[in-house]
Amino acid sequence: MKKLVFLMIFALALGSCSVGDDTNSEFVVLPAEGAVMPNKFKVDSVSVITVKYRRPTNCHIFNGFYYDVNGTTRTVAINAVKLHQNNCQDDSETLFEVPLNFRPTTDGSYVFKFWIGDDANGMEQYLSYDVEVNP
Repeated sequence: MKKLVFLMIFALALGSCSVGDDTNSEFVVLPAEGAVMPNKFKVDSVSVITVKYRRPTNCHIFNGFYYDVNGTTRTVAINAVKLHQNNCQDDSETLFEVPLNFRPTTDGSYVFKFWIGDDANGMEQYLSYDVEVNP
């Protein structure tokens, strides 16, 4: 959780740096809307988790995942690049799906926490999925 906050601050600081001209983009973290988890996970086998998200405008471009590992807990959010353009259009109604490859190295219980944003009090909110990885 602290790493997610650090990543957001780092992205903000990096996005606000400029060399000469004003920057045309910045890095942002977008919340997930949900995930489709496979029925089975197996050690040393790649499983695809489908992560769903919405982007505020068509100037927000998917740029991979924020992915933090803490023991058997995985915290996931969407990394994006926000382009600073005058012609950005609302795209908040479109649901996007992107694949996240997961290859567990040990069996047992794992927890996936998908960041869905902050509540009215500024507390981070997550969708949690408990999964079992078989040998």
